Amino acid sequence: MNCPFCNHNKARRREYLRQKQLMRYKCTVCGREFKVAEEFVSMRHIRRPLINCLNCGKETSNPKFCSRSCFVSYSNRAAPKRKAKPKTCKHCGVQIPRGRSVCDDCNPSYVDWTKRTIGDIRKITPYQVNAMIRDGARQVFKRSEQPRICRNCGYSKHVEICHIRGISTFPDDTPVSVINDPSNLVALCPNCHWEFDHGLLTL
Repeated sequence: MNCPFCNHNKARRREYLRQKQLMRYKCTVCGREFKVAEEFVSMRHIRRPLINCLNCGKETSNPKFCSRSCFVSYSNRAAPKRKAKPKTCKHCGVQIPRGRSVCDDCNPSYVDWTKRTIGDIRKITPYQVNAMIRDGARQVFKRSEQPRICRNCGYSKHVEICHIRGISTFPDDTPVSVINDPSNLVALCPNCHWEFDHGLLTL
């Protein structure tokens, strides 16, 4: 039925609007579809001539490189980073790790726990004596470059550093360096460690 004033068919108008909603604008470069023509125009690709990447030689439409990784690798070769200078102590000139300003000898607050005795540690931390000694034992064993495998069964996935002579058997005037001597340390797996502590295993 047509409108009596403008002679317009409402049914045809509704069909036109429905078809317009279903209309899609497809890009011939990437294949994406857009519902609104303005989006299609704004997202339209600009065809650029293909060139070879300066790093890998792959064809690309980018100005110089095909990807960011190629740009980074090319830049690192063209302008390599400067090597960090070794850091030295500001007092004596001894080489020290980065993040520090003085060495252990020049640091007035440095404490060498290897020269302390069990009694000294007990005065500072009466409830964590064994824990501090065990932490030092792990560091000593690591510096000794001994193989981290169980001495009894050869298990190497996870080992624990234990003392052959127990910490409780030493008197309070014994230095920590004697307790954590590499000859008194052994690597055992958790099962063998438990058996050794309970007297079921002898080394």
